Amino acid sequence: MRAKFTKITPLSLSDRVSNALKDAFFSGELKPGDPIVERDIAKQMKVGTPVVREALISLQGQGFVRRVINTATYVTKFNEEEISQLYSLRVELEVLALQWARTRVTEADLKELTQLVDGIVEAAGKDERREFLENDFAFHRRCWELSGNDFLADTLERLMAPFFVFGILANRDRLTGVVAREHYVLVEALRNLKEPEFTESVSKVLIGFSGRRLIIKELDATNAGSSATVAGEVIGMAG
Repeated sequence: MRAKFTKITPLSLSDRVSNALKDAFFSGELKPGDPIVERDIAKQMKVGTPVVREALISLQGQGFVRRVINTATYVTKFNEEEISQLYSLRVELEVLALQWARTRVTEADLKELTQLVDGIVEAAGKDERREFLENDFAFHRRCWELSGNDFLADTLERLMAPFFVFGILANRDRLTGVVAREHYVLVEALRNLKEPEFTESVSKVLIGFSGRRLIIKELDATNAGSSATVAGEVIGMAG
């Protein structure tokens, strides 16, 4: 019998740099707000700066970094006002996406969503941040796609990708499956509930994600270097 092997996807040099940087993000070696210097990364990895720049552009699109042209690149970090604005808009738009998805969802779709939640819970149990993030974001992306409106799905993905990443990178506490399991409530709502109970249920879950996930830390104005910027700390780790 001939052995069977799965296809190996070839990775470009920039993909390898991107993956190495992701490993640094998830291990905590690079933290939210830390600067990333292209020439330093290129020197350490023994690659050209154009390769590093290409990797950083890709990571920017995925929400891992923020690039300020001709200035610097930083690991993604949000201030208090940005966090507030993102969550307010996210709840409104995602409720709308789920409302539209409810009338279109199939049993196969519900099975797929359930499997994704299983993956979120499992990753939380293992404290696997990268796996957690990928399953969490894949679940919500699929919900947005099921709305049937590509413009809404694209808007939510561009809006929320950086914040999902920030939620994992900003908190170094052990992952918890408590909030992760609440995604099952969204699946059951899609399966069983009608309006107005449906909107009430999904709104409660999404607002709950926001409430448990955020603690706004007050900065002591007397501390050296204090300014108008207030940091946000993420605690829920899912949603």
